[in-house]
Amino acid sequence: MSQDPVTGTARAQVPARLIDLSLGGALLDLATALEIGAIHDFALQLDGQTVWVQAEVKRCYPVRSGGYRVGVEFLGIDPHDQQRLRTYLDSRRK
Repeated sequence: MSQDPVTGTARAQVPARLIDLSLGGALLDLATALEIGAIHDFALQLDGQTVWVQAEVKRCYPVRSGGYRVGVEFLGIDPHDQQRLRTYLDSRRK
């Protein structure tokens, strides 16, 4: 057996509050900081439907009330989920 240390990463679910949302990205309120430049999968709950997006962390800064504001840019989204996101956003503009 090797004496080299084993390293890796862990995936975890982190509760988030959605502050702002567009077709290109989102601003989230998280209890945990995320590394700028990191790419994560996010499950957005929109009117009872889950929309999955892959996004890159563009900003992360602490807020006075505790936690972090995290700005993400969407990199990948399934066309079906993109349409659900578009429909959700359009319904909020009316």
